[in-house]
Amino acid sequence: MKKRNVMLAGLSALLATGLTACGGGRTDGYTYRSYTSALASNWNPHAWETNADQGVLSYLSEGFVSLQPKDTASGVYQWAYDMATSVEDVTASCANDLVRFNGLSEAQAAAYVAAIKEDNPGQIVYEVKLRDGLKWEDGTPINADSFIESGKLLLDPAMKNYRANLFISGESAIAGAKGHYYSNAIEYLDNGTEEAIASLADLKLENGVYVNATTGLGVKIAVDAPLAYLSGKTLMDYVKKYGDEAFNMDAWNKFYNGTTVDKEGFVPANETNIANFRALLDASTDWGESADYFVNYLYAEVKFPEMGWETVGLYKVDESTFRYVLATPLDWSSMMVSLMDTWLVEPTLYNSLKDESGKLTTTTYGTSVNTTKSYGPYKLKTVEASKQMVLVQNENWWGYETNSDGKLVSTTLFEVDGARRRQYQATSIVIDVLEDAAAKQKFLAGELSEYSPTSSELKDYTLSDALYQVDETYTLSLFFNTNLEALKEMDKSKGNVNSVVLTNAKFRKAMSLAIDRAEYVTATPAYKPAYSLMNDLYYYDVWNDPTSSYRRSEPAMQAICNLYGVEYGAGKAYETLEEAYKSINGRNITEAKALMAEACTELVEAGLFTRGEEIKIRVAFAQGSIQSDEEAQIALINKYLNEAVAGSGFRKVTLEPVGNLPDRYNAVPAGEYAIGYGAWGGAAFYPFRNFQVYCDSTLYDLNEAACWTPASEKLKITFEYNGETFEDELTWKEWSGALIGNGKYANASNEIKLRITAFMEEAFLEKYYRIPLCGTTAAFLLGYQVSYYTETYNIMYDFGGFRLLKFNYTDFEWEAFVKENGGQIDYR
Repeated sequence: MKKRNVMLAGLSALLATGLTACGGGRTDGYTYRSYTSALASNWNPHAWETNADQGVLSYLSEGFVSLQPKDTASGVYQWAYDMATSVEDVTASCANDLVRFNGLSEAQAAAYVAAIKEDNPGQIVYEVKLRDGLKWEDGTPINADSFIESGKLLLDPAMKNYRANLFISGESAIAGAKGHYYSNAIEYLDNGTEEAIASLADLKLENGVYVNATTGLGVKIAVDAPLAYLSGKTLMDYVKKYGDEAFNMDAWNKFYNGTTVDKEGFVPANETNIANFRALLDASTDWGESADYFVNYLYAEVKFPEMGWETVGLYKVDESTFRYVLATPLDWSSMMVSLMDTWLVEPTLYNSLKDESGKLTTTTYGTSVNTTKSYGPYKLKTVEASKQMVLVQNENWWGYETNSDGKLVSTTLFEVDGARRRQYQATSIVIDVLEDAAAKQKFLAGELSEYSPTSSELKDYTLSDALYQVDETYTLSLFFNTNLEALKEMDKSKGNVNSVVLTNAKFRKAMSLAIDRAEYVTATPAYKPAYSLMNDLYYYDVWNDPTSSYRRSEPAMQAICNLYGVEYGAGKAYETLEEAYKSINGRNITEAKALMAEACTELVEAGLFTRGEEIKIRVAFAQGSIQSDEEAQIALINKYLNEAVAGSGFRKVTLEPVGNLPDRYNAVPAGEYAIGYGAWGGAAFYPFRNFQVYCDSTLYDLNEAACWTPASEKLKITFEYNGETFEDELTWKEWSGALIGNGKYANASNEIKLRITAFMEEAFLEKYYRIPLCGTTAAFLLGYQVSYYTETYNIMYDFGGFRLLKFNYTDFEWEAFVKENGGQIDYR
C-alpha cells in the first residue's frame, strides 16, 4: 500500500477514536498553503511582469478556454470552455471586416472569402460567445462591452501598456491594433520589423545625416539597443562575445571610436558612421555579412496617422458576443491558445486609479486589495507586503453553487474520465514569503502544501509517495571546443594538460560510448538517461495528433539506432525498430576502448600527443558552486573514461569541474574552457526549429561555435520516401530554418520534415561536438493533505492542475493528524 494511502487510512482510524481538532470559533475549510521568495506586486493584466504576478493573476482571473484532461489513462486532452461557450471562425461571412480592418479592397475581400474551404478556413475573423452569468466579485455583470472597453484601455496610445505587445504584433495581433497603439505618433522602431529602409537607395543625405529618402524621417544605427535581426540581442553583445573571431576589430574600432553612443544605445546615421559601419560589415567576413546588411541594424522613424478605435478589429456583436479580427491568418487551435488568457479589467476602477501627470498615463490597478477586482474563482482578502498574501473564494464567480451546508462548491461542465469532477476545492490560498530552509521546516510541520527540495535533498525522498517528478525538455550534455589553436593555448595558460586530444573525433566518440548513463543519473536524483538531442516531450503536430512525438516517430528512432549501431529485423537481436530503439543505453565499452587506441595512434602520428602522458581538462560545469552531486557526476565520468583508455596509450584522464561561472556556455567557445556542461530545451511543440540553437548564430549563441561554421558548412540530405528520392544540399544554418516560417520546406508534409530533422540529428551527433548525457526533471513534494487528480503527468494538462486538486483532509482534520504525528510529517 502506498504511503499516501496509509496516511489516509491513518486518518480514518484517528477520527474513529474521537480525536478532533478544536476550531476555536474558526470555520473549517480547505486551505492550500504555498510559498515564494518574493510576493507578487502587480497583477494588472495589462502590466504584470513576474511569474509571481502571473501566479496571483491566475487565481483572480479566468481564460475564455483552457486545456483539460479527457481520458487520463490514454493521455487525451480536450478544450474546455470557461468564460466563453464557443469560439468560431466566421471569416467566410465577414468580408466587410477584411475591408474595414485589414485594408483589403472589396474585390480582394470577396476573392479571399470565395477561396475559403472546409479544410482551409479563413482564419482571420473569430467570433467569441460569452457564458451567461459572468460577474465581477462585487456582482457587477460582465458582458461583451466589458471586453471591448478593456481592449481600449489595453491599447490606449497614452499608456503604452507593457502587455499590449501580444496584441499589436505576433501571431495573435489584432488588425489595426498597432496603428491605434501608435496613433498620431512618430516613433523610432526596429527597421528589422518595420522594413522602412530596404537599401542605401532608400536614404538621402540632409545636412550630413541620412534620412528616409521618401518621407524625410530619421534613422539611427543600433549599437547597444535590441534588434529583431539579432533575436532581441544587441550588436554590442556579439562584439563583446566574439571579438576578432567574428569581427574585423580594426574596422570596428574605426567605427565605434569615431562616434558617440547615446544612453539608449544608438549612434547618429551620419555620412561617416554609415560609411564606417558598412565597411565594418564588409570587412568582418567571419560574421558572414556584407555592407548591404546594414539596414538590419537600423531603427527608423515611423509616422503613424491618427487612428481611432473604430480601426481596431475588436468589436461587439451583441451583449454576449464579440469578434476578434486578426492582422494575419491564424489556425483555430493556435487562436484557442491565445484565448487561454484575457485582457479584462474593471474599467471604472482602472480609470479612477490613473495618473496622467507624466509623459505616459499610468494606473495602479491590480497592485493591492483595494485596487483589484476579481472575476476568477478567488479574490484577494489580505496582502502584507513582503510577508503574506491570502485569497478566498469569490462568491460571485459563475462556476460556484451553494450546497446544503451553505458552502461554495463547483463541478466541471466538462467530463474527465467519463464524469464531471469537483473543481477549485480549495476554500482559501495562503502564499507566504519564505527562504528554502524555512519552507522545508514548515512543510514537514504540515504548514505548507508543497515544497521544492534542493538537488542534494532529493535523495532523501526518492521513494516518497509525496514526490512528483515531471520530465522537462532540457537535455544536459557535454559540449566541446575542438579548435586546435584554442586548445593549445588552454594547455599553455588555462590549466589543461593535453586537451588537444579533443580535436580527434574518435576520442570524443569513445568518451560518449564509455559513459554508463544509467549509472551516471544516480548521482543526481530525478535525472534520466539521454541518448539524443530531443526527448519524448517534443511534439510536431500536437493539436491534431496528441501522440505525435518526434522522438517516437520512425525517422527519429531510426536516427538514434543508426548512431549507436543497433540493428533490427529478421535474424537480428531485435525484431522491430521500436524494440531496437528501446534497447539503447548509449554504452559500448568494447568499441570505446578500440576507438581510444585508434585516437591515440592518430594523435601521436600528428605530433599532438606523446604516448603514455596524462590528460587533464577543466570543465565549465556550473553557474554556482560545485555541489556534492556534481562532484559525484564528474567522478563517474572519470571512472568511465579511465576504463576506456586503459591500454590505449593514454595514461590517465582527469576532468576537473569548475563552478561559479555566470556564463559557462560562452566560456567554452571563447577559449576559456575546452569542455562545458549544460542544457538546451524548451519549445516542446516546435521540434522542426530545434536545430537553430546549434546552427544559427544570428539567433542563438552556439555552444559549439569553436568547433565549426554552420553558416558555410554544407549538408547533403538524401532519403527515400513513398518511392521517391529526396535530395538537397544546403548549409547547416539554412537547413535549421528550412522547415519553418518562410523556409524552403516550411510547407512540406510532416513526414518530410520528420525525415529532414532526424537526418540532421544523426549527422550532428556523429560529429560528437556535443554528447547528450541526461534529461532533467522538475521535482517537488506535495503534502498529504492534498492529491492531484491524476498521478500521470501530461504536458498538456500537467497532473490536472490546481483546478482539479483534491483535498484528503479538511483543515481541522489535517491539524489533528499532524498533532497525532508529533507535529512532524515523515515524507521519506
